[in-house]
Amino acid sequence: MPPVFRSSLVNLHHINFQDFSNSLTPEEAREPSPELMASVARAGILHPPILREQGRTSMEIVSGRRRLLAASEALHSISTICLVLPADTLPAEALAINLEDTLLRGNITVVEQAIFFQKILVHLDENEAARRFLPALGLEPHPHHLHNLLPLLGLEEHLLTALHEGRLHEGVARELLALNFTDRLSLYELIEMLSLSVGNQKKITATCRELAARHNTSVMALLCQPEVREILDPLETNIPQKTARLMQWFTGQRFPNLAEAEQGFRTFAASLKLPKEVALSHSPSFEQDQVHLSIPFANQDELRRLWPLIANALKSP
Repeated sequence: MPPVFRSSLVNLHHINFQDFSNSLTPEEAREPSPELMASVARAGILHPPILREQGRTSMEIVSGRRRLLAASEALHSISTICLVLPADTLPAEALAINLEDTLLRGNITVVEQAIFFQKILVHLDENEAARRFLPALGLEPHPHHLHNLLPLLGLEEHLLTALHEGRLHEGVARELLALNFTDRLSLYELIEMLSLSVGNQKKITATCRELAARHNTSVMALLCQPEVREILDPLETNIPQKTARLMQWFTGQRFPNLAEAEQGFRTFAASLKLPKEVALSHSPSFEQDQVHLSIPFANQDELRRLWPLIANALKSP
């Protein structure tokens, strides 16, 4: 049976903002965003928060904490319209309602899912929680999904927030969990400093782990090497340049033979003194000895005019 709500004008001073028992967001992400503040300032709260009665003059937040804070800060509101659940609503049902409200937003994060199951498992066993709530997330009702989600909550708070906000990729977050505290934070600081894309996050994480294992050292020690600091420290170098140089350095460390071949190819190309617009390329990873020369032409007529000379050159021994 659907829960019974009543619509009520609630005094904000009666709301317990220190109670986070139903919150599904990491601690560092509990404040309203500038976008939400601006929206509430323009149009007020368009989607009523949900509260649960705690007593005659006390309310627990089920969902909508940031909306309520935005109303207080942007509109200086004293009261606002909310949907209120009766005091006898079970804690598990309040959490279930918050999950539904979060799903309506359309982009529930993996962190919110993990926090939800951590909290709901206080009230329900794994099988019931999986049966009731995993299908709503588009997952099969098997407890192993819970076992896959919950370890993410072992991340430090700022890493958890980065994962929640999309700045840290889920697969990379799981790899970071396999590292010790100092290695995990060192690698994450690099990801954050360079604002790495998902692809580069994956590459640099895999490379650091491989090189640290190969040389029997730590990721932190690897990232503290003088060559790395020479790339990262200069203030005059912009972020994309630092990223490109660091990725190149790591590739050289990971594949020394490939790096040597690349350097030899660059020396060979420079010796030809080709015009700037002419490009010379090698096969992927130097799998073949072939090289490719690319010559741009202004139009078809120019190619037609020059082709006899090119064809003649190609016939020469």
